[in-house]
Amino acid sequence: MPETIKYKQTLDSFYDYLFGVIKLHRDTIPKLKDELMLIQSNSIDELSDNLNHQQIFLYQIKNFDQDVADYMEKLGVSGKNISEVIGQFPKDEQERFAKLLTEFKEVAKEIEFYKDKCQTLLQTKLHMVNKNIAQFEAKQEKTTYGEDGKEEGGVKLPSAFEKSV
Repeated sequence: MPETIKYKQTLDSFYDYLFGVIKLHRDTIPKLKDELMLIQSNSIDELSDNLNHQQIFLYQIKNFDQDVADYMEKLGVSGKNISEVIGQFPKDEQERFAKLLTEFKEVAKEIEFYKDKCQTLLQTKLHMVNKNIAQFEAKQEKTTYGEDGKEEGGVKLPSAFEKSV
């Protein structure tokens, strides 16, 4: 009987752990929405702060794989993914874990959506920056002409005074 109680406690602890991980993921979504807005508004310093906060999230979940493996060992189950593991739990426990997994899939889908949007917007902005740099790249020498219209030679001008037509 004590093993059954310990198993149930470990199962509940695993559920609470997974629930906490999902909450961390859910709490990241507003930060990703902010990131998208900050990229759109070119707020570099605020974007940097936002990314630092997102790194905290990554730090909080860095041991996820190891933690899950530890729980699997304690529970005496194995599998390549959480779905396989849930299938080995007692039938009355499978449903609550399956609901948790469904919730995680929805949150993960939303996170992926915002990450993709941010990535696309960053790539677009980078393309525009590269295009502007190419447009303003100046030749090293400019030809100068005298009053009579004859070429006098080259002069090196600062790029701030150049304009391409």
